[in-house]
Amino acid sequence: MASSTTTQSQASGESFKSLFGQRLEPYLALSKSAKGAGCVQLIKDALAAPGVMVFGELLDMPNVAELKSNPEHARYHRLLEIFSYGTYQDYQQNKESLPEITEAQRSKLQQLSIVTLSERVRAIPYSELVAYLEIANVRQLEDLIMDAIYQNVINANLDQKLKLVEVHSAMGRDLRPGQAQVMLKVLEDWTRTSEALLQVLSAKMSQVQENYEKERLAKETFEKELEKIKKDNSSSGTGKHRKLGGAGPHMMDYEMGDQNMFQSPEFMGEVERMSFGGSSSKRSGKRVPHRG
Repeated sequence: MASSTTTQSQASGESFKSLFGQRLEPYLALSKSAKGAGCVQLIKDALAAPGVMVFGELLDMPNVAELKSNPEHARYHRLLEIFSYGTYQDYQQNKESLPEITEAQRSKLQQLSIVTLSERVRAIPYSELVAYLEIANVRQLEDLIMDAIYQNVINANLDQKLKLVEVHSAMGRDLRPGQAQVMLKVLEDWTRTSEALLQVLSAKMSQVQENYEKERLAKETFEKELEKIKKDNSSSGTGKHRKLGGAGPHMMDYEMGDQNMFQSPEFMGEVERMSFGGSSSKRSGKRVPHRG
């Protein structure tokens, strides 16, 4: 056999509730007229019937509920309660005060116990199941699980290498007395926590939006100012003079070549010759001495 076996539910698309509810209907009809010992026999038959895995509606039937107050038959009512929402360990711990169960009933209660265990953990070790269900060996455990899969009690994988039962989904069991109130409180707490979280997220989103608007306006203002400075520079700049705009005052920037031209020896010599006014000296290229 392969190290990992995958088995799919045979009733694809059919809900667990409707499937098991339909199987219980004949016993519900019979319970309307059954009384006393007849009602006890009806309970025995329903607990042993293949495929009948939910018993909450039968437990609520008036004639069945009457057994609870009958000292002779009350233990069958208690046994039906264990099959409705209890486990195999519940039976073992109270079996001295409960009726003896058949092998078929024992297997059914063990399979229902796997459903309850899967509510707490999805990957259940073989060792835990063998101890909890008091099964002799792994082969017997695997047969029990495979039968539960084929009856749509669970949808699971058997990992024979890691010795795990990986439960993907399971049928819904009836609620214990008071369990509905506990679940309701959990949902109410979850709702309050969710509402508080939504308020915090809403406040954070508002703050983010506000910061975004501030940054957007600041960016627009900066871009407008920058564009204005560029226009002022382009309209006031002429020739080789460039007016540079920035954070400080405007400055005039001259090209260094212009300044060097006015300080060259040729230019200074020409100025000196022109200062003495001699055209002949300009033509001869001789410098006129200074007359005192």
